[in-house]
Amino acid sequence: MKQGERDGKTDYKNESQQNLIKIVKYLAKDVFRPVTPQEIIDALGLSKSKATWTLHNLKLGGWAEQVSTGWRLSPELVKIADSVRSTLKDVMQKYLE
Repeated sequence: MKQGERDGKTDYKNESQQNLIKIVKYLAKDVFRPVTPQEIIDALGLSKSKATWTLHNLKLGGWAEQVSTGWRLSPELVKIADSVRSTLKDVMQKYLE
């Protein structure tokens, strides 16, 4: 079996990408309340270095922002969500007409 394969199937799981997803989901629980890195570490069981690395990569990607009291999702991610919502609304209206 080749590296990255499990039961003959390719395993595409990537820990760093999974951490990004976990943190975005955690920050999305309350978009108005910034959370500290320690809260993220405690809630998700990440090491300090992984949490820090992930938060800063989310910041570089425009998905999170650091404020004086912690971290929160950035308005950019909200824009993406609004775009998806708008597109879904348009598609649903076409089917309902």
